[in-house]
Amino acid sequence: MPLRRPPTPDRPLKRLLVVEDDRDIVNLVSLVLGDVGGYVVKACASAKEALEAAPGFRPDLILLDVMMPGADGVSALKSFRRLQDTRETPVVFMTAMAEPGDLARYDALGCLGVIPKPFDPSKLAGTLEALWGRRAEARRKPFRNEFEELRRAYVVELPSRIGAMQAAAAALALRGWDRETVESLYHETHRLAGSSGLYRMSQLSRTAAILEEIVKLLLASPTWPPASSPVELTTLVKAVGRTARSEARLTHPPLRES
Repeated sequence: MPLRRPPTPDRPLKRLLVVEDDRDIVNLVSLVLGDVGGYVVKACASAKEALEAAPGFRPDLILLDVMMPGADGVSALKSFRRLQDTRETPVVFMTAMAEPGDLARYDALGCLGVIPKPFDPSKLAGTLEALWGRRAEARRKPFRNEFEELRRAYVVELPSRIGAMQAAAAALALRGWDRETVESLYHETHRLAGSSGLYRMSQLSRTAAILEEIVKLLLASPTWPPASSPVELTTLVKAVGRTARSEARLTHPPLRES
């Protein structure tokens, strides 16, 4: 199963659109987030003003009051979701209406979080960063699940990969050095060393890389066939197989003995 294209890469929280009709709160939020926090803050006194400003400002996050004259925060959120530029922009509500029923309603609307009023200004930036981090983690979760599915499929296929390497080593031990067979073993080992590392099987990757380097040196030898016995490769390939079984033991289904 191919991995889906991952979501927009995680980035630092930087641009904040604050929608609040209380000028005192706007001044305080602008101070703690803009002057002190270092964020780029744009403040709007109404939902209408914010909807007009959002496409040009392109906020990373919208900090939205619920109770405002004209369109309230809930209506504003729905309007933001209809705009192409803010369709997926996370919204955090600031409100004194933070009873359990209210919170359930905001959550159902898909808001990122709620900051109850009154709030501690010194903790505002930390709260927003925590919510931003939680969002990033939630967006990564489906990608991680797909990765684990691919990893399980990779482990299931490992016996055939190891089996091909063992067959090549056994042929060399039986019939002696054959350059084409050694090259085949090298390519199998090279692919295993790279792919197992990608799937977090670091011990297998290191063991396969050692065998890869040994086979590479054999192929680079100025004399052919090498003076050493090909039987030694059988022992090394078996070691790679044992490492594969050991490292995959906790992954279902386990590797069968080769």
